[in-house]
Order: sequence, then C-alpha cells, then structure tokens
Amino acid sequence: MIQSKRAIIKIISVCIYMLSISVLQSQNSTVQVKKIDTLFNTWNQGKTPGASISVVRNGTVIFKKAYGLGNIENNIPNTTSSLFNIASNSKQFTAFAALLLEEEGKLSLEDDIRKYIPELPDFGYKIKVKNLAQHTHGIRGVIYLLGMAGWNIEDVITKKDVFKLFTQQKELNFPPETDFLYNNSGYILLAEIIARVSGKPFHVYLRDHIFIPLEMKNTVVFEDNSKIINNLSYPYYFDGKSYKVAIRNSKDIVGPTGIRTSTEDLSKWLNNFENPKVGNKKMVARLITPAILKNGNTLPYALGQVVHSYKNRKVISHGGSDAGYKSQILRFPEEKLSIIVLTNNGSLNAEKKAYRIADLYLGNDVKSLKNEPNPKILSNLSITEEMLTKYEGKFQLQPGFVLEFNEKEGSLFITATGQGTLPLETLSKTQFRIRRIDAIITFIKNKDGLVNTLSFDHNGTVNSAKRITYDIDKSILEKYAGVYYSKELNTYYELSIQDGQLIAGHQRQDTTKLTALEPTKFTGNTWFFGILDFIINKDNVTGFKVSSERVKNLWFEKRI
Repeated sequence: MIQSKRAIIKIISVCIYMLSISVLQSQNSTVQVKKIDTLFNTWNQGKTPGASISVVRNGTVIFKKAYGLGNIENNIPNTTSSLFNIASNSKQFTAFAALLLEEEGKLSLEDDIRKYIPELPDFGYKIKVKNLAQHTHGIRGVIYLLGMAGWNIEDVITKKDVFKLFTQQKELNFPPETDFLYNNSGYILLAEIIARVSGKPFHVYLRDHIFIPLEMKNTVVFEDNSKIINNLSYPYYFDGKSYKVAIRNSKDIVGPTGIRTSTEDLSKWLNNFENPKVGNKKMVARLITPAILKNGNTLPYALGQVVHSYKNRKVISHGGSDAGYKSQILRFPEEKLSIIVLTNNGSLNAEKKAYRIADLYLGNDVKSLKNEPNPKILSNLSITEEMLTKYEGKFQLQPGFVLEFNEKEGSLFITATGQGTLPLETLSKTQFRIRRIDAIITFIKNKDGLVNTLSFDHNGTVNSAKRITYDIDKSILEKYAGVYYSKELNTYYELSIQDGQLIAGHQRQDTTKLTALEPTKFTGNTWFFGILDFIINKDNVTGFKVSSERVKNLWFEKRI
C-alpha cells in the first residue's frame, strides 16, 4: 500500500514537472515567435512578397509561419503549404538520388562520367560522377556560356541547348579534383546520369523514390516551363521603385535547381536525415562527407551540402537563389535543430534570416532584431539624378573584380564583374544597400568634392575600392577593333570604338562596354563578360580570352 502511494506521488510529481516544462517552453515559444515576427515585419505589410518559415527540433515542427503575399496581383497570402522554388537546395536531392542508385549497384560515384554520357568530349582527364556533385569537375559554367553565346535570361532554354554547349567545350576550367568552382553544369549532367541509369525521367525518379516515400505530397520538380503548379508562390524582385515579376524559362533542365516545395514538406525531408525512411544512415553520412582535393586540402562542400561551423556549433547548410526565389536550410545535427527559410522576394536575405532564427533557438546572444527598412520607403528618399550621376563609373574592389555604377531613371544600379545588374536601395545621399547580399556601399568624396573611392561593407568586413582612371591610347584600341569568333560557342563578337571606348557587340545581346584595367586587360559591364585578355603575337592581336565567375579562359580568335 505504501509502495502504491509512493508510486502515485512519483507519477504526480513527474506530471507536475512535465507541465512546468511545457509551460516554460510555451512561454519561450511566445517570445521567440514575437522575435521571429519582428524579423519579417517588413515583408508582412501591404502588398509585398514574403516568406515561409519552419523550425524543426527533435523531429517535431515547433514553429511554422508564413509572411507576405504569394501572389501580389491577386492578393493571395503565402502559407506554410505554399510552394517555392528552393533553387540550389535542389542539389541535395539530386546527390541523394545518385547515392540511392549507387546503393542499388546501378552506378558508382567513382565511375568516369563518360561511361554514362559518352558524347561528352574527352578532356584528357577522368571526371568522376562524384566530382559533378562536389563542383570539382572543372567543366565550365553553362549559364555563363549561354550568356556569351547570345542567350538572354528570358529565352526558353532547353536541355538540348545546354547539351550542345557541353559537347562543344574544348577545355576545362581546371583539371578535375585540383580546384573547386561552384556552378550548375555538374548537377545538370548528374541529373542526366540518374535518368539514364534508372530508366526514368529525372523528375519521375525523384517523385517515386524520394517524394512519395517521405509523403512530400506537394513537392514537384519543375521540368517543364508550361507546367501548372497548384498553390505556387510567385517570384518577385524590387527594381528600385516597385516590385516586378521575376521570370526564368527552362525546359528539361533539372538537377541543380527547380524543385518546388513547401516548408511543411521540407520538414519531412530534414527528418529523414535523423531517422531515414529513404536510404540509410550510411548514405546520410556520405552526403555530408566533405570533398578532398588531390593536394590533400579538404573542402567545406560535400554532396549538395556545406559542412562548417557557426558560433562553435557544427552546421550543415545550403542556400539557393533563382529568379526572385531564395532559400536557406540549416541543420545543427548535435542540437537536432533545423531552420528552413523560403522566400519569393529577391530582396530578402534568406541566409541572414535563417541564422538569426537559429540564434533564438540556440541561446546565442541576440543584441537586437531591428526591423529592416521597407525598400519602397527607401526609394522615396530625396536624391537627385545629378547627384547619382556623380557615382557613375567603375571601381576596382580587388584585382580583376570591378563594380560599375549606372544611373537609370532616378535610381542607381550596380554591375559586378561576372555578375548580373542589381538595383541599389538608397539609405542616404551617399550610402546604398545591395539587398541581395546585404552589403552596404558608401561613396566617399575627396577634398575637391569628387567621388573617387567607396567602401564596401559585407557582413562587417569592410573593403575599399578606387575609381578606375586608367587611360589607354586610342591607337592601341584601334588594334583591338575587329571581328572575333569562338568555335566553342559558335558565335561572333565585333569590337569597335565608340566615343573613345571599346565596345563588344553581339547580334543577340546588349553591347558590352569594355574598360581598360591594363594595356591588354579589360573588364566588361555585362554579367557574362568578366575579364577580357587580349593575346598579342609579334605585335599582332590574335584573339582574346574571356574569364568570368564560372568560365575561365574561353578563347575567341580574331578573324577580321
């Protein structure tokens, strides 16, 4: 009887303890919810795109909420079941699919990729299947090749178009496993290998072997630009004055991007890493095993995942950005905590938001959660076109990396070497923000009132850039004028001199203005033209090589 009473008392004590813990967790949750709301207040007012958030701990979704509009035109709000393009976070699904096929004995990650895609050129090196997933393959970035070949972002680009460029490549950016260069080419090829080996279209394989088994009922691969997707959150970007719909057309190009999913479905995918329903623990471990180069250096990049540390905690992460969509997934395996941020707002820094949310749940010091200024309000700050034109020009941030500023219709825009053109949000008459990467640019006047320097602040790291004032003799420019041909791209550029500046013209692209950095080296102002290096043999210009963010030394021969 006494033992029975003691047992009852013990049970009551445990219940009281669990109830107190539950109340405490509820109180903490309320505080955290308010703080997360503060992070997204800007995107939850009026007609702006927004985001969907999920926090998973110990296999349970402990927070989920959506902000802003998924469709501005029809005033449809985002929800936690809204589908977003997770962009490069699609890569981890592609890598996992390859591991599933390897587990079945249908391929090996050590195989030569030409075993499965024999039409690819023999570059003189063995490129392994795993190199495609680790970005150590050396194959040129096909998106930049498309740009240089005359394709526009708005064009419908097909797998056939992309594979034609793959088969025409003449050399690699670097020998396999000797360097790392992030680009989408490897994952496009990996998706094709998965389709050929499995005997199913890539999107069908993922559906049958990952999405359905994990009950990710709403997740789809966007393999067809005419495909209708229910409950889709549409992508937008801020052009300096208003929000515009972001458009990116592709057909049959899958692997590196394109999965449309929700925070609710992604929570199930993240739980699979802890308790695999699809695959096994060994495969999960391989997915996060960092790549090792031939020189012995270990990379933070694994297979569609980045393994690093954050405030002395191990974190596995990946981000994504594609045509107005952004995504960030964080996993803290030791704390069994995951953060998902999906947004249809190209101006929202999903990575920064995800880490701020992580701070709230990890107990890290959070000094302030200031609401971000509304870009619409910033755009209304009084600043004249005359003042903006003083900031126009090129500033070299580091050797070969140039920032160009141009005024258009009362707004300032930036184009970086090998990058796209982005609007700048006005913070003051001398200070502007690149919201996509959350960087602050401050123009600095000298004693004569001229703006010849600027500071570039990115995540607390501040660098200085000087205005490019290199003058090149007109007689030298005249040597560079002519028609140049790339056999690899099967395309021509005509270089001419206009108003004392060298211009590269293409029949399907906007003209590229070339600014001299050195007598033979120029930088271009279009996203696909980075650094152009003229090759001279016995005082004769034989051609030039172009290097951008993801293409190195692409050869153009001078024909005329």
